[in-house]
Amino acid sequence: MAESDREKWDARYRAGPVSAGDPAWLLEFVGDLPESGRALDIAAGAGRVSIWLARRGFEVSAIDISPVGLALAREAAADEGVQIATHVTDLEREPFPEGPFDLVACFHYRQRALFPLIAANIAPGGVVVAELATVRTLERRPKPSRRWLARPNELLEDSKGLEIVYYREAWIDDRHVARLVARRPVDDD
Repeated sequence: MAESDREKWDARYRAGPVSAGDPAWLLEFVGDLPESGRALDIAAGAGRVSIWLARRGFEVSAIDISPVGLALAREAAADEGVQIATHVTDLEREPFPEGPFDLVACFHYRQRALFPLIAANIAPGGVVVAELATVRTLERRPKPSRRWLARPNELLEDSKGLEIVYYREAWIDDRHVARLVARRPVDDD
């Protein structure tokens, strides 16, 4: 990403407030998630998903391009009495963190080459949870850029080789999102 992207996200996190609370839609799938293990939260921002995973017993690595967002994540984790490791990472220029991971979360960050890397770094029986805005979002709002929006079924297509536990595309307020829970088969090695 360009330095201007880092600056944009830093400014956005400085302006506050940031979304808080549990990723509510995942509560329905708690029984489909591993009970513990290594988790990676991609584009973690202020740590909402990271903290939720840490409360569930995961050893969480939160990565994001914004040091300001990650500082908020560390503060929020401390307030919650949980620990998360944070790493300023630009996945367009730096290597993907070394797996395997028992769970990888990717919320609101789309990079075309990312999902094959995620799938390759999931442990057998491990799970991917993701939520991405789709291009249909542009029907109701002018941003974000099409670059950051998934095509219809793109997230599903990018998950080939994984067992789909849940997939849905729907309107959430003025955003059209794709949501995914997918598992790497246990006998896949």
